[in-house]
Amino acid sequence: MKLLAKYIFVLVATLVFTSCANLVDEVNPTHILDASNAFKSIENYESALNGAYAQLRGVNTYGRNQSSIPDMMSDNLSESPENLPQGTRGIVDWVYAADNGAIEGSWLGLYIVINSTNVVINGIDAFTTSTNQKTANRIKGQALALRAWLHFDLLKWYANNYERNSTELAVPVMTTVSSQDPNLRPARATVKEVYDRIFADLNEASRLLGDVDRAVNTATRRVNIDATAVNAMLARISLYAGQDADAVRFASTVISALPLATRAQFPSIWRDDSAAEVAWAIRFNPGEGGPALEVYSPAGNDRASFDASPDIVALYDQANDVRFASYMASGFSTRAPRPASRFIPIKYLGKANNRDGVVDFKVLRTGEMYLVRAEARQRSGDQTGALQDLNTLRAARITNFVAGTESGAALTQAIANERRKELFLEGHRWFDLKRTTRTINRQNCRPPATQCTLANSNPRWTWPIPTNELNANPNMTQNNGY
Repeated sequence: MKLLAKYIFVLVATLVFTSCANLVDEVNPTHILDASNAFKSIENYESALNGAYAQLRGVNTYGRNQSSIPDMMSDNLSESPENLPQGTRGIVDWVYAADNGAIEGSWLGLYIVINSTNVVINGIDAFTTSTNQKTANRIKGQALALRAWLHFDLLKWYANNYERNSTELAVPVMTTVSSQDPNLRPARATVKEVYDRIFADLNEASRLLGDVDRAVNTATRRVNIDATAVNAMLARISLYAGQDADAVRFASTVISALPLATRAQFPSIWRDDSAAEVAWAIRFNPGEGGPALEVYSPAGNDRASFDASPDIVALYDQANDVRFASYMASGFSTRAPRPASRFIPIKYLGKANNRDGVVDFKVLRTGEMYLVRAEARQRSGDQTGALQDLNTLRAARITNFVAGTESGAALTQAIANERRKELFLEGHRWFDLKRTTRTINRQNCRPPATQCTLANSNPRWTWPIPTNELNANPNMTQNNGY
């Protein structure tokens, strides 16, 4: 697309070609690639892949827009008087238009990383031999999975319908390097066509990552996409697409490979002291921001722009649920205490004992997989299996939990409630409400918020195609309601 190509031309020179071999793992690069020596060996493509991972830490990707904004837009958070006018003001109040900065930033940010994966996917085969095939598989497999995942992120925001075979318009599918065709003006693909590309990429990624030269991750650090992470991706995407049998199958594979954290381990996940049950996390280093700093910024000004909403607080067994104290605290502050009636989100307080808001963002976890499988089983008529999954997760999180006996509509609601409790501030709530066509009724809705209710028929559930993209590409069409 023409607008994107303008940005990609610069990024190919400044981000892809300047990636270091261990950029995801190291704060300080050990060497730099430039245009004179880039892409002359397979190792250069690993550097480009690491550059793509590094771009996920930006504010337009998982530094904010894909991590905390879905909770800020939903009913999980109550905007506090400490919040200041900022770029997310219109997003939180659902009064955005096609020229909103966060909406355009997400569009460009995600496509920019997709372009970086295309650099790897389209070029690495020329440097692949029989002796480095397994290395190439490891690099290309990750790039394919990441490209698929980011197309899914785009589909969630800019498509109205998530059904697998929907012919409604979604987003352009990008599989070429934009700088090589700056006049490319792709039209929006249908939802089905986007899913076709996503599933093809993930299936190929799974095949490649099953035959690699070395492990993609370690037991204590899972900041790259391996075969288990691909299965977790397939489980979540299959659930959205309404492919319940596939959602059950892929979630079961992850559950078998990656057990739930114990109650003792669970709090350590959110301080990066443990990688228990984490299938994939995005690494954040000091000075790089964090996934929820616009929700609560503990360092410096100690600003809590949002509190946990009263209705989500009420869902937890505060005395016995390990998630409650891991996710929020009454009146918490790193400076002067706040009123006890305010529950401050501390899920991303910092690594170890730090209180700087810099902590890895957990994209995929086993806890989610139990909920994916429970929902898919319930939708397909397996209430026994759905309840078993729900009770297993609740027993893992809640001391002395007594197994529930829900069925029918009560079981459906119990699974939804558990998703809300388990996945708080992990970028799910807005999309869970959207895909199940529910209405938002915010509790404790107060200034500076001005909008408290969003009907399930409101067009604001789907973001508009950015104005600049429409102006640059005559083949692009706008979503209804904008």
